[in-house]
Amino acid sequence: MTLRRFLIWYSGLACLFGPFTNAFAQLQQLPAKQYIERMESPNRDLKVPEVISKLRLKPGDVVADIGSGAGSFSIPMAKAIAPNGILYAVDIDQKMLDYVSAQAKSEGVTNLRTVLGENDSPKLPVKNVDIAFFHRVLHMIEHRQAYVNATAEFMKPDGRIVIIDKNPEQSPNSWMWLRQSDVDTWMAAIAFYPAEKFNLFPDRYFVSYQRPYGNSVLLQKHSGGGRNKD
Repeated sequence: MTLRRFLIWYSGLACLFGPFTNAFAQLQQLPAKQYIERMESPNRDLKVPEVISKLRLKPGDVVADIGSGAGSFSIPMAKAIAPNGILYAVDIDQKMLDYVSAQAKSEGVTNLRTVLGENDSPKLPVKNVDIAFFHRVLHMIEHRQAYVNATAEFMKPDGRIVIIDKNPEQSPNSWMWLRQSDVDTWMAAIAFYPAEKFNLFPDRYFVSYQRPYGNSVLLQKHSGGGRNKD
């Protein structure tokens, strides 16, 4: 079951059915094959090159693509940080990871590693991650704050946690999405603050969070605690 295929049930449903709802499992999934077809649809404009450009990836970086799914970002990111950077494609569906691994091999990508994560932790094998990347994934995780708390344990002191998601008012399916203000609160609880905000998507926010250490943008001269960028 891949992170991007989590469906969070209405909180009201949980209140109505109580323990029965939890026992029934709040989350549903699509078969891996069907999910891959959706993710690779030509109608999906992910702006992958533009996103990678905004992240300023460089050779030698260590990047975790959380909820990597079909690898839409994993493989291009791995190429951007080659030859000595490592891309960890993290998912909780082994079939999805097998697919990403096969795709990487077919494209000659040798610096991608797959990681079978858990519901509440990416379970990364290292603690020197430069960027943990969540593309429309966080809203699909049941225990969101617990997950970002766990992710922070694997980051470099000035590592970035990057969130791309939607505010409820930006989608007709408003119950699915997360307010950026809520994400800001969860991140602040672990001393990560909005360092850069990119206006790349008309219908979602794209925020890079950092702690004020090392080479953090938060400490750069004239940063003003964060920057809005086009």
